[in-house]
Amino acid sequence: MLCYSTASLPDSFSSTDIAEALLPTPFRGVELVVTPAWLRRAGDASYWHGFRHDLEARGLRVRNVQLGHPHLLGPVAHSPGMSATDPAGRRLRVEAALAAAGIAERLGSGYVTVTTGLPERAGDFGLQESLFRESLAEIVARRPRSVRVAIEQEPEHVIRSAEQVLGLCRAFDGEVFSNYDVGHGAVLGEDPAAAVRLLGKYLSNLHLEDIKGTTHKHLLFGEGDIDFRALFRALREIGYAGDLTPDLYPYKDEPARALRESAEFLAAHAVIPAPASAGAGSG
Repeated sequence: MLCYSTASLPDSFSSTDIAEALLPTPFRGVELVVTPAWLRRAGDASYWHGFRHDLEARGLRVRNVQLGHPHLLGPVAHSPGMSATDPAGRRLRVEAALAAAGIAERLGSGYVTVTTGLPERAGDFGLQESLFRESLAEIVARRPRSVRVAIEQEPEHVIRSAEQVLGLCRAFDGEVFSNYDVGHGAVLGEDPAAAVRLLGKYLSNLHLEDIKGTTHKHLLFGEGDIDFRALFRALREIGYAGDLTPDLYPYKDEPARALRESAEFLAAHAVIPAPASAGAGSG
């Protein structure tokens, strides 16, 4: 399904605002990126029932609940993480992920997506990978059964490559999947087309944005170097049937432009039907 991330919409948007922004577009899926305010309401079942109703009444569905908000747990970006060496900080992130999984269950979303956290001290990298795996195992064990876990790799984080994510997906086969961010892979120097072939059956969602060189700055499509033709060819080859989600948070204050250009780009690559030209069918 074609989805759009709430990270790419103004922070002030309500469920009604989200619906009104997406309805003129082909995007019918929503990726809900949990904000601190939404996390505080995680246990408010009536709020999430109303949120879900507002979207579904307009033909929209939440497909993924994502924990990538950089300041979800405090002023230091992406901290504490699921790989933090401080047990108390790691506990905060695990409980936040479980709260987000509860939101996902209430919204009818099949996935909650986690990120791992930043490397800390030199020499701790292997330890942090192990700590992340422990956190992941707890989330898998305690999550609602209707919600599966996906990992988004970040080029600056402990889990940053497709190979690392693949190892975790295999270790938790059928429970853990890949929310592969195409731009993040490009920043790391990966070939996104090769990465999706590698991840194959474990792909649940792809974040789409363009990237220039290896600078981690999300760009509108066509402003960077990613070979999307090769990427979409690879997706067709593996029979990909998961979600596609533009991740354009730098343009959250220009939602109409980013939505329009995303739809035009996806239509140009035959991912969605091209809009009918003016006057088509007349004469």
